Order: sequence, then C-alpha cells, then structure tokens
Amino acid sequence: MKSPLEHLKGDGLRAQLLKGVGGSAGLQAFSMLLTLASGVLLARTLGPENYGVYTFIMSVMTLLSLPAKAGLPTLLIREIATNQLKIRWGLMRGLIHFSNGLAFTYSMVVVALATIWMLVVLSGDSHYDQTPFLWAFWLIPLMSLESVRSGSLRGLRWILSAQFPEKIIRPFVFVSLVGVSILLGHDFTTVNAIQFQLVGAFLAFTFGSVLFLKAFPREASKAKPEYTVRPWMASLLPLTLFVGLKLLDSQVSILFLGVWATTEEVALFRVAATGAGLVAFGLTAVNMALAPQVARLYQAGEIEKLQRVITLSTRAVAIISFPVALLFIVWGEPIVSFVFGDEYVKAAMALGILCVGQLVNASAGSVGLVLNMTGNDKLTFIAALLALLINSVLAIILIPMFGLIGAAISFSVSISVWNIFLVVATKWKVGINTFLFTW
Repeated sequence: MKSPLEHLKGDGLRAQLLKGVGGSAGLQAFSMLLTLASGVLLARTLGPENYGVYTFIMSVMTLLSLPAKAGLPTLLIREIATNQLKIRWGLMRGLIHFSNGLAFTYSMVVVALATIWMLVVLSGDSHYDQTPFLWAFWLIPLMSLESVRSGSLRGLRWILSAQFPEKIIRPFVFVSLVGVSILLGHDFTTVNAIQFQLVGAFLAFTFGSVLFLKAFPREASKAKPEYTVRPWMASLLPLTLFVGLKLLDSQVSILFLGVWATTEEVALFRVAATGAGLVAFGLTAVNMALAPQVARLYQAGEIEKLQRVITLSTRAVAIISFPVALLFIVWGEPIVSFVFGDEYVKAAMALGILCVGQLVNASAGSVGLVLNMTGNDKLTFIAALLALLINSVLAIILIPMFGLIGAAISFSVSISVWNIFLVVATKWKVGINTFLFTW
C-alpha cells in the first residue's frame, strides 16, 4: 500500500490535478448551463418584479446560512487533507461529528428565530409576502449540512463527488420541476420556485450523503472520535469571517438595490451577475480540485512544486476567462436580449462592468485559496473586510444616484481591491506568486 506522501510525487499529483480540474470544468460547465436555464425560465415566467423578489429572498437565505456554510467547508478541506496525510483517523472522524453537530444546531436555531420574527414581529408589516420566506427558511439546514458534506469529500479528494449533488442534481431537479409546471400551464409563482428549490436541495443532500458514506475511509469509520475543539474553533472563526464577508460582499449590491432601488433593478443585476459568473468559470473549476493539493504540498514542504502548480493553473484560468469577458463586454446587449428577453437589455452595461472586475479576479489566480490552505486565514479575513467596506461605502454613495450601474461599479472595485491586496500578501507570507504575470 502506498503511503500518503507518495501521492504528492510526479505523475500521481499531475493525474489527480488533471482529473480533478477536467472533471470540475465539465461539472461547472453543465451546472452553469442549468443555472442559466433556471434563470431564463424564472426571468421570463415571473417577470422582472417577481423575479427580483425571488432573488432577494434567496440572497437573504444565503446570508442567514453563512455561519454554517462559511468557514466549515474550508476547515474540513484543510484538516481532513492533513489528517489523511498524517494518518490521524480519530481526529478526522471527530472533526466530521463536530462539524455536522455545529451546522445542524445553528441552522435549526436560525429557522426557529427567523420564523418567530416573521410571524410575530413583522406580521402585517412586511414589505414582501411572508409565505415564500417561511418556505425558504427550511433551505437553511439543507444548505448548511450540504456544505459539511461537500467540504468533507473535497478534503478526501473526491472532487467530482463533492460537487455533483449541489452543482448538478439540485439545479437539474429545479429546472425540471419549473419546466413541467410551465408545460402543464400552472400559474407559476415565487412560492412555487422556493418549494422546487427545497425539493432539489433535499434530493441533493440525500444523494450526497450516500456518496460520503462510500468515500469515508474504513480506518476513520472504525476509529474512536478525537476532538481538538479549541484549535478548530480558533481556525474556524477567521475562516468563517472570511468566507462570510466574501459572500456578504457578493450580496450587498442586491440587498442595497432592494432597499434603495426597485425590484426590477434587482432582477437586472441578477442577470448581469449570472453572465459575469461565467467569466469566473475556470477559476471555480480549478479551485475545486486545487484546494486539498495545496494543503498537502505545503505540509510536505514542496514549495517549488506548489509554485509550478499555481502558475499553470492561473494561466489556464486566464485562457478560459479572457475570451468570455471580451465577448460580454463587446456584445453584451444582443446576448442579454437573446437569452433573457428585451426587457432585460438594460443589464448589458452592468454586465460589462462586472466582467472587468472578474478579469482582475481571474488574473490573480487562486490567491485566497492558497492563503487559507496554508494557515494564513487572518490575511484573507482582513482583505475580505476591506473589500466589504469598500463595496458598502461605494454602494451607499452610487446606488441612490446611478442605481444598477452604481451597484456594478461598487462590486467590481471591491473585488479588484481584494485580489490585489491578497496577491501581494501571498507573495510576502507564503513566497508564492499567484498573479498571471511574474513580478
């Protein structure tokens, strides 16, 4: 039997990375098609106003699930990869028990408090219909436990299995249910969209749990659970704050548009963000496969090999991202009109602005991932806090004046500052250059 260190050598590492990146790219591509299909169906069926309401509700659910979804997956990837490398099965099993318990407890408390708040405090006064919110609250425990399952599988280097339930099963079920509902001529509403999301999330979680049981090492399943809660919590806090701030940063524009602009502009921003997300396709695929390998290479002291891997991955991301961004910047208006309809054409300028920010993001490479996987998570937290502050301040200034365009500018500036700050920090702290060009 090969030792865990042997997997870091030569063709073993290259084969794992190529398989992980190639498979992740395929999954990401199909997932983006499903996401685009669902966005088009909802945008055309619900109309700008109701689609804006749906987008706002899903953003709120994402924010409410942050503490469970944020730091736990990153902690699981890093610690499980390290424990497998060092053959510490008891700690691996203990960490998974701890993570599931924490995610479940937090999510159920949030569901209870949010439901009480909606039914008692906001009864009769809410700007939005309460019914879709009450259904959507039950997405929180499913999203939280799914993140634990996904992080555990990525730590075990089951990269494709980690992504398949959330990236394929959930959106496929959702699109299928929406499509069937439309074909049958049902009066499709925001509540129906939330209910279909719940069905998809439940089926994805069930399938993912089966995959995890198959992937979990027998040695770990037989080992007595060991717990080092204090170090886990010490790492979990900055990781949670980092990922939480990044997710909050991505939702600030929608939330501020929902408060200071119209629901139509929320829908337009969602359309623009969906298109700009395609620019980050390559980076997302690479990061999925790269995370456990970065942790293992760093722990093994293979810094030169790690630099080569990072350099190649950043160049691969640029080859994928730059043509997509250029396409949207130059021909954004006819593309948006063709895909989403003429009533969403106003999103084209915002799409171009968001693509500029995504080009900076792609050029910086897997910068946040490298710092988090090497134990420098405090720096990513500082950068995320800085980006959120910049985004919030600019949004407060620009959205009341320019609406949708102001939101796009504030987000692009914040993501650019975040990446530039971390490129410098990674070179200084880890000795790794993640940027597209040598400096």
